[in-house]
Amino acid sequence: MNSRANLMRRCVTALLLLALAPAAQAFVFLNGYEEAPTVAAALQRLKARPEKHVLIYFGMSHFSEADAETRAVLTSDKVRDQWRPNYIVVNIDLYAPTKEEREVIEQVRVSWAPVLLFLDRDGKRVAYARRLYTERDALTLNDFVSRREYTMSAFAKYAGQNFSYAGAGRMVSPVIVATGVERIDDRPRLRDVLAHQHERLGGDALRRLLPGKRMFKENQDWFLELDLKEGKQMLATGKRKDGRGEMKGEGKWYVTRKGKLCLELTAGGVDENWCRHVFRVGEGYYVTKDLRPDRLAYRFSLEKS
Repeated sequence: MNSRANLMRRCVTALLLLALAPAAQAFVFLNGYEEAPTVAAALQRLKARPEKHVLIYFGMSHFSEADAETRAVLTSDKVRDQWRPNYIVVNIDLYAPTKEEREVIEQVRVSWAPVLLFLDRDGKRVAYARRLYTERDALTLNDFVSRREYTMSAFAKYAGQNFSYAGAGRMVSPVIVATGVERIDDRPRLRDVLAHQHERLGGDALRRLLPGKRMFKENQDWFLELDLKEGKQMLATGKRKDGRGEMKGEGKWYVTRKGKLCLELTAGGVDENWCRHVFRVGEGYYVTKDLRPDRLAYRFSLEKS
């Protein structure tokens, strides 16, 4: 009964995606790829080219270091030459989606960038990826999708053959998921942060780093811009990810004796009252409640205010 219900849900999702009306794209994330304005248009093209797949790229046109790094991998000459013949790309901007794009976002329940969602010619989800760190990861994923290995390999078997999640081996985020998954788990975890070159920032480093900076942060429901003033004051603006609200408010920030970053803000439906560990990966930053590997890691970026 459950398998039959899952099949019906996948069919309904495919039909809804097909029903979307064309809409202009405001932001192109993957330059140099064949693009389509909507999922419906991309699937229509696949009727004449069934060897291809649709790639829906969920990116963010504003303050996403992870998205920028993944796009850099996918637009490198080596990767693009291998990927370009295999996909028709639909770009969807999580930060500023159109009405039709928001319907797709809500159907597949994506809330973080980047996410790469692959569909076959029937509109069925066959795989998805989160952040890609290296060209090698991108080429492995391309083989999995373009060669239709998803029809032969269970996720656990494939992951065991290609990736390592523990120890000193090569570690990457779990990028490939088999079909029929109800929700895309696109939220970063601390294990994803620790899998790459990182730095845990202590109290003195944070006290020097943060004053006079603008923090671009997201949580599960909001995009936030936080001006971190001298004297620990904070000015905040934000908009809901579902497009149904905006906010302005004031709060404060500080660093504890144990080196945690704390934000205190309650305004306009936003409740950011917490103290967290801070990690830096490249030019991006992450905060986590504790140091368990499966703990959610909320990311932010900084620029001069």
